[in-house]
Amino acid sequence: MTPRENLVASAQMVNQKLNYFRWKPDKVTSGKNPPTLVFLHGMGGTGQIWRSIAAFLEEKWDCIAPDQRGHGKSRTFLKTSENDFHAEAYAKDVLELLDSLQIENCLLIGHSMGVRTALALAKSAPSRIKGLIAVDIGISSSWGGGMGVPLARFLQNLPETFPDRVQMKNYLNTHCPDPAIAQYLGAVAQKSTETPETWSFPFDHNSLIQTIEQAHEAPLEAWVQEILASGIPVHFLRGMNSKVWLKKDYEEQKEKLKNPFLHFEEWENCGHGLPFEQRARFVEFVRKVAETAFNYQK
Repeated sequence: MTPRENLVASAQMVNQKLNYFRWKPDKVTSGKNPPTLVFLHGMGGTGQIWRSIAAFLEEKWDCIAPDQRGHGKSRTFLKTSENDFHAEAYAKDVLELLDSLQIENCLLIGHSMGVRTALALAKSAPSRIKGLIAVDIGISSSWGGGMGVPLARFLQNLPETFPDRVQMKNYLNTHCPDPAIAQYLGAVAQKSTETPETWSFPFDHNSLIQTIEQAHEAPLEAWVQEILASGIPVHFLRGMNSKVWLKKDYEEQKEKLKNPFLHFEEWENCGHGLPFEQRARFVEFVRKVAETAFNYQK
């Protein structure tokens, strides 16, 4: 399927805060708005990273993917007193976006850091959430996995610009603690707008470091229990080769958290970048979960 160029996302600002991308059907035949899927990127990414996923879903679903605080074009509003980076602050931004767009309910799809945002949002506004897909992050450790300290150290030393893409990729491949994260950062890197001959990343470095430092403030396991008590289906996916959500943590959490609304799956031939390494399978998974969540017929 070729993405429809007329629906390439237009960046829009909401209350001078979150920038977002939106892809949805050209025509609505049912007489009402299509169900909404909200995609939440991982640390260092932008909403645009979900374009290749939304391209296969936009004919039926209203797909929204914000640049979360500290990322993409949502970096500018951080020069305020709201300069915090715990999951509840991220979630508050997204909830304000949904309010401004008059979206009453949605299915949340979070990857990595985006899982923390999704869980915080579902916990704070359960009546708005039809379901949650959480991709490759642990919920019992302070960092959400085994990568927190080395990742923070890597980000502290990561140059803000590189003279060319080759040097950038070489640096990522030799210094990043996880090849999947290196690949992810390489995918979101872009030519600098101020000096076009250089390459940079679409995030505020200090914001990412603070995000890691404040990750321990998110009691994810307790939030999951609260969300499940509200009857919201939660689907956890782990890439079998992931170095972020460690295998032993995955098995422990799967054994500990028994609930009819909670589902665990481990996918082969992929790591932390599961949605993009297994794109076709992931698209189909989102489609099936969404159809069930919204009782939506093909």
